[in-house]
Amino acid sequence: MGVSRRTFLKLSGLTAAGSLVSGLATGIASATTVEYKAIPGVDSKALFIDVSRCIGCASCVTACKKQNNLPAPYKNSKFTNGDNWTAVKFYKKEDKDNGGLYKVKMQCMHCNEPSCVAVCPTGAAFKREDGIVLIDGDVCIACRNCVVACPYAIPGENKESGVVEKCTFCKERMVEGKPTACAEACPTGAVQFGEREELLIRANERLGQLKKQGYTNANIYGNKELGGLKVIYLLPDNPLKMGFMENPKVATGDVLLKWAMGLVTAGAVIAGPLRKVFREDDKSVNINREQGVQTGE
Repeated sequence: MGVSRRTFLKLSGLTAAGSLVSGLATGIASATTVEYKAIPGVDSKALFIDVSRCIGCASCVTACKKQNNLPAPYKNSKFTNGDNWTAVKFYKKEDKDNGGLYKVKMQCMHCNEPSCVAVCPTGAAFKREDGIVLIDGDVCIACRNCVVACPYAIPGENKESGVVEKCTFCKERMVEGKPTACAEACPTGAVQFGEREELLIRANERLGQLKKQGYTNANIYGNKELGGLKVIYLLPDNPLKMGFMENPKVATGDVLLKWAMGLVTAGAVIAGPLRKVFREDDKSVNINREQGVQTGE
Protein backbone atom coordinates (compact mmCIF):
# COMPACT_ATOMS: atom_id res chain seq x y z
CA MET A 1 0.00 0.00 0.00
CA GLY A 2 1.38 3.42 -0.98
CA VAL A 3 2.17 6.15 1.49
CA SER A 4 0.54 9.52 0.89
CA ARG A 5 2.57 12.70 0.97
CA ARG A 6 0.75 13.78 4.12
CA THR A 7 1.58 10.52 5.91
CA PHE A 8 5.18 10.76 4.78
CA LEU A 9 5.42 14.29 6.10
CA LYS A 10 4.01 13.26 9.46
CA LEU A 11 6.51 10.44 9.73
CA SER A 12 9.26 12.83 8.78
CA GLY A 13 8.21 15.07 11.64
CA LEU A 14 8.67 12.24 14.10
CA THR A 15 12.31 11.74 13.21
CA ALA A 16 13.64 15.08 12.06
CA ALA A 17 11.82 18.17 13.27
CA GLY A 18 14.71 20.42 12.35
CA SER A 19 14.94 19.08 8.82
CA LEU A 20 11.19 19.33 8.48
CA VAL A 21 11.19 23.04 9.16
CA SER A 22 14.17 23.88 6.96
CA GLY A 23 13.75 21.55 4.03
CA LEU A 24 10.22 20.36 3.34
CA ALA A 25 9.01 23.50 1.64
CA THR A 26 11.75 23.09 -0.96
CA GLY A 27 10.76 19.52 -1.74
CA ILE A 28 7.09 20.38 -1.97
CA ALA A 29 7.73 23.11 -4.52
CA SER A 30 8.03 20.36 -7.14
CA ALA A 31 4.76 18.74 -6.08
CA THR A 32 2.52 21.41 -7.58
CA THR A 33 -0.96 20.63 -8.86
CA VAL A 34 -3.58 22.46 -10.89
CA GLU A 35 -4.75 24.10 -7.64
CA TYR A 36 -1.61 26.21 -7.66
CA LYS A 37 -2.50 27.87 -10.97
CA ALA A 38 -4.13 31.29 -10.89
CA ILE A 39 -7.47 31.80 -12.63
CA PRO A 40 -7.36 34.75 -15.05
CA GLY A 41 -9.43 37.70 -13.86
CA VAL A 42 -9.99 36.40 -10.33
CA ASP A 43 -7.24 38.58 -8.84
CA SER A 44 -9.61 41.56 -9.04
CA LYS A 45 -12.64 39.70 -7.65
CA ALA A 46 -13.87 40.02 -4.08
CA LEU A 47 -16.81 39.55 -1.73
CA PHE A 48 -18.68 42.42 -0.11
CA ILE A 49 -20.56 41.58 3.08
CA ASP A 50 -23.06 44.20 4.23
CA VAL A 51 -23.69 43.27 7.85
CA SER A 52 -26.59 45.73 8.05
CA ARG A 53 -28.49 43.62 5.52
CA CYS A 54 -27.80 40.17 6.95
CA ILE A 55 -30.86 38.49 8.48
CA GLY A 56 -29.01 35.45 9.80
CA CYS A 57 -30.89 32.96 7.62
CA ALA A 58 -27.72 30.88 7.07
CA SER A 59 -28.51 30.29 3.39
CA CYS A 60 -24.83 30.97 2.77
CA VAL A 61 -23.87 28.23 5.22
CA THR A 62 -26.05 25.65 3.50
CA ALA A 63 -24.85 26.67 0.04
CA CYS A 64 -21.22 26.44 1.13
CA LYS A 65 -21.66 22.98 2.61
CA LYS A 66 -23.40 21.65 -0.48
CA GLN A 67 -20.92 23.23 -2.88
CA ASN A 68 -17.93 21.76 -1.05
CA ASN A 69 -19.46 18.42 -0.02
CA LEU A 70 -19.05 19.22 3.67
CA PRO A 71 -20.76 16.99 6.22
CA ALA A 72 -24.29 17.57 7.48
CA PRO A 73 -26.10 18.97 9.34
CA TYR A 74 -26.79 21.88 7.03
CA LYS A 75 -27.24 24.43 9.77
CA ASN A 76 -25.26 27.31 11.17
CA SER A 77 -22.24 26.54 13.33
CA LYS A 78 -20.92 28.71 16.13
CA PHE A 79 -17.45 28.80 14.59
CA THR A 80 -15.79 28.05 11.28
CA ASN A 81 -13.66 24.91 11.11
CA GLY A 82 -12.74 22.13 8.71
CA ASP A 83 -16.35 20.92 8.57
CA ASN A 84 -17.92 24.38 8.46
CA TRP A 85 -16.19 26.78 6.09
CA THR A 86 -18.82 29.48 6.61
CA ALA A 87 -20.55 30.56 9.81
CA VAL A 88 -22.88 33.38 10.80
CA LYS A 89 -22.00 34.85 14.19
CA PHE A 90 -24.33 36.94 16.32
CA TYR A 91 -23.33 39.99 18.36
CA LYS A 92 -25.47 42.16 20.63
CA LYS A 93 -26.39 45.59 19.30
CA GLU A 94 -26.00 48.84 21.19
CA ASP A 95 -28.88 50.63 22.92
CA LYS A 96 -29.56 52.70 19.80
CA ASP A 97 -31.25 49.69 18.25
CA ASN A 98 -33.13 48.76 21.42
CA GLY A 99 -31.33 45.47 21.58
CA GLY A 100 -31.25 42.88 18.86
CA LEU A 101 -28.33 41.20 17.16
CA TYR A 102 -25.87 41.89 14.41
CA LYS A 103 -25.40 38.91 12.13
CA VAL A 104 -21.87 38.59 10.78
CA LYS A 105 -20.95 36.06 8.09
CA MET A 106 -17.45 34.68 8.58
CA GLN A 107 -15.22 32.69 6.24
CA CYS A 108 -11.61 32.87 5.09
CA MET A 109 -10.70 36.46 4.23
CA HIS A 110 -8.04 35.45 1.68
CA CYS A 111 -5.67 38.05 3.12
CA ASN A 112 -3.12 39.71 0.89
CA GLU A 113 -0.65 39.09 3.73
CA PRO A 114 -1.85 35.73 5.11
CA SER A 115 -0.56 34.56 8.49
CA CYS A 116 -1.46 30.96 7.64
CA VAL A 117 1.05 31.01 4.79
CA ALA A 118 3.68 32.73 6.94
CA VAL A 119 3.60 30.06 9.65
CA CYS A 120 3.05 26.89 7.59
CA PRO A 121 6.21 24.74 7.88
CA THR A 122 5.51 22.55 4.86
CA GLY A 123 4.15 24.95 2.26
CA ALA A 124 0.68 23.41 2.49
CA ALA A 125 -0.83 26.87 2.94
CA PHE A 126 -0.11 29.13 -0.01
CA LYS A 127 -1.46 32.19 -1.79
CA ARG A 128 -1.95 32.10 -5.53
CA GLU A 129 -1.32 35.00 -7.87
CA ASP A 130 -5.09 35.53 -8.14
CA GLY A 131 -5.24 36.17 -4.39
CA ILE A 132 -6.94 32.93 -3.37
CA VAL A 133 -5.37 31.39 -0.26
CA LEU A 134 -5.51 27.59 -0.18
CA ILE A 135 -4.36 24.64 1.91
CA ASP A 136 -3.06 21.58 0.07
CA GLY A 137 -4.46 18.59 1.95
CA ASP A 138 -1.79 16.28 0.54
CA VAL A 139 0.92 18.41 2.13
CA CYS A 140 -0.81 19.48 5.36
CA ILE A 141 0.45 17.66 8.46
CA ALA A 142 -2.26 19.10 10.74
CA CYS A 143 0.23 20.94 12.94
CA ARG A 144 -2.40 23.67 13.40
CA ASN A 145 0.02 26.56 13.10
CA CYS A 146 -2.51 28.26 10.83
CA VAL A 147 -5.36 27.63 13.27
CA VAL A 148 -3.51 29.48 16.01
CA ALA A 149 -2.06 32.25 13.84
CA CYS A 150 -5.18 33.25 11.87
CA PRO A 151 -6.42 36.63 13.16
CA TYR A 152 -9.98 35.65 12.25
CA ALA A 153 -9.94 32.12 13.72
CA ILE A 154 -11.04 30.55 10.44
CA PRO A 155 -9.14 27.31 9.63
CA GLY A 156 -9.88 24.07 11.44
CA GLU A 157 -9.47 20.33 11.11
CA ASN A 158 -11.84 18.36 8.94
CA LYS A 159 -12.81 15.38 11.09
CA GLU A 160 -13.00 13.02 8.12
CA SER A 161 -9.82 14.00 6.27
CA GLY A 162 -7.76 14.79 9.37
CA VAL A 163 -6.20 17.87 7.77
CA VAL A 164 -6.89 21.57 8.14
CA GLU A 165 -9.43 22.99 5.69
CA LYS A 166 -11.17 26.29 5.01
CA CYS A 167 -13.01 28.34 2.38
CA THR A 168 -11.43 28.11 -1.09
CA PHE A 169 -13.26 31.12 -2.56
CA CYS A 170 -15.21 28.58 -4.62
CA LYS A 171 -12.24 28.12 -6.95
CA GLU A 172 -14.13 25.57 -9.05
CA ARG A 173 -16.90 28.09 -9.65
CA MET A 174 -14.31 30.75 -10.49
CA VAL A 175 -13.10 28.57 -13.37
CA GLU A 176 -16.68 28.53 -14.69
CA GLY A 177 -17.10 32.27 -14.29
CA LYS A 178 -19.70 31.87 -11.54
CA PRO A 179 -20.00 33.81 -8.27
CA THR A 180 -19.27 32.15 -4.96
CA ALA A 181 -22.01 29.84 -3.73
CA CYS A 182 -22.63 31.99 -0.65
CA ALA A 183 -23.19 35.14 -2.72
CA GLU A 184 -25.50 33.34 -5.12
CA ALA A 185 -27.59 31.97 -2.24
CA CYS A 186 -27.96 35.20 -0.23
CA PRO A 187 -31.60 36.42 -0.44
CA THR A 188 -31.01 39.99 0.81
CA GLY A 189 -27.87 41.13 -0.99
CA ALA A 190 -25.87 41.01 2.22
CA VAL A 191 -23.25 38.92 0.40
CA GLN A 192 -22.20 40.25 -2.99
CA PHE A 193 -19.56 39.05 -5.45
CA GLY A 194 -17.85 41.15 -8.08
CA GLU A 195 -14.97 43.42 -8.99
CA ARG A 196 -13.24 44.62 -5.83
CA GLU A 197 -13.07 48.26 -6.88
CA GLU A 198 -16.77 48.31 -7.76
CA LEU A 199 -17.65 46.65 -4.47
CA LEU A 200 -15.63 49.27 -2.58
CA ILE A 201 -17.63 52.02 -4.28
CA ARG A 202 -20.82 50.23 -3.29
CA ALA A 203 -19.57 49.81 0.27
CA ASN A 204 -18.78 53.52 0.58
CA GLU A 205 -22.25 54.41 -0.70
CA ARG A 206 -23.82 52.15 1.90
CA LEU A 207 -21.51 53.58 4.56
CA GLY A 208 -22.84 57.06 3.85
CA GLN A 209 -26.40 55.79 4.18
CA LEU A 210 -25.69 54.14 7.53
CA LYS A 211 -24.01 57.29 8.85
CA LYS A 212 -27.14 59.29 7.98
CA GLN A 213 -29.22 56.71 9.84
CA GLY A 214 -27.25 57.39 13.00
CA TYR A 215 -24.65 54.62 12.88
CA THR A 216 -21.80 56.98 13.67
CA ASN A 217 -19.30 54.16 14.22
CA ALA A 218 -20.08 52.43 10.92
CA ASN A 219 -16.96 51.56 8.96
CA ILE A 220 -15.54 49.60 6.07
CA TYR A 221 -13.31 46.71 7.11
CA GLY A 222 -10.94 44.82 4.83
CA ASN A 223 -9.77 47.51 2.45
CA LYS A 224 -6.39 47.97 4.11
CA GLU A 225 -6.17 45.31 6.82
CA LEU A 226 -3.34 42.81 6.21
CA GLY A 227 -2.56 44.39 2.87
CA GLY A 228 -6.20 44.25 1.80
CA LEU A 229 -8.64 41.37 2.18
CA LYS A 230 -10.49 39.62 -0.61
CA VAL A 231 -13.57 39.97 1.61
CA ILE A 232 -14.75 43.50 2.40
CA TYR A 233 -17.20 44.23 5.21
CA LEU A 234 -19.55 47.09 5.95
CA LEU A 235 -19.78 47.08 9.74
CA PRO A 236 -22.47 49.13 11.53
CA ASP A 237 -20.28 49.40 14.64
CA ASN A 238 -16.72 49.22 15.89
CA PRO A 239 -14.85 46.13 14.60
CA LEU A 240 -14.04 44.95 18.12
CA LYS A 241 -17.74 44.81 18.95
CA MET A 242 -18.35 42.58 15.96
CA GLY A 243 -15.59 40.03 16.40
CA PHE A 244 -12.84 41.66 14.33
CA MET A 245 -9.35 42.75 15.30
CA GLU A 246 -8.85 46.45 14.60
CA ASN A 247 -5.20 46.14 13.60
CA PRO A 248 -4.43 42.50 12.82
CA LYS A 249 -0.77 41.63 12.33
CA VAL A 250 0.90 38.98 10.23
CA ALA A 251 2.28 36.23 12.47
CA THR A 252 6.05 36.49 12.87
CA GLY A 253 8.75 33.91 12.34
CA ASP A 254 8.73 33.27 16.09
CA VAL A 255 5.67 31.12 15.54
CA LEU A 256 7.55 28.69 13.30
CA LEU A 257 10.44 28.54 15.75
CA LYS A 258 8.08 27.69 18.59
CA TRP A 259 6.44 25.04 16.42
CA ALA A 260 9.82 23.41 15.81
CA MET A 261 10.73 23.59 19.49
CA GLY A 262 7.37 22.06 20.32
CA LEU A 263 8.17 19.11 18.08
CA VAL A 264 11.53 18.64 19.70
CA THR A 265 9.94 18.79 23.15
CA ALA A 266 7.05 16.49 22.30
CA GLY A 267 9.07 14.18 20.05
CA ALA A 268 6.19 14.06 17.57
CA VAL A 269 3.85 16.15 15.47
CA ILE A 270 1.31 17.36 17.99
CA ALA A 271 -2.17 16.09 17.19
CA GLY A 272 -4.09 18.59 19.34
CA PRO A 273 -4.26 22.39 19.24
CA LEU A 274 -0.86 23.90 20.00
CA ARG A 275 -2.00 25.97 22.98
CA LYS A 276 0.91 24.73 25.12
CA VAL A 277 3.39 25.88 22.49
CA PHE A 278 1.71 29.17 21.58
CA ARG A 279 0.52 31.10 24.63
CA GLU A 280 -2.55 33.20 24.02
CA ASP A 281 -0.77 36.30 25.30
CA ASP A 282 2.02 35.89 22.74
CA LYS A 283 2.25 38.95 20.50
CA SER A 284 3.47 36.92 17.53
CA VAL A 285 0.13 35.20 17.01
CA ASN A 286 -3.49 36.27 16.83
CA ILE A 287 -6.07 34.66 19.08
CA ASN A 288 -9.60 35.77 18.32
CA ARG A 289 -11.97 32.81 18.43
CA GLU A 290 -13.88 33.97 21.52
CA GLN A 291 -13.74 37.69 20.79
CA GLY A 292 -16.96 39.66 21.00
CA VAL A 293 -20.30 38.74 22.55
CA GLN A 294 -21.13 35.45 20.88
CA THR A 295 -24.71 34.35 21.31
CA GLY A 296 -25.52 32.37 18.19
CA GLU A 297 -25.27 28.66 17.70
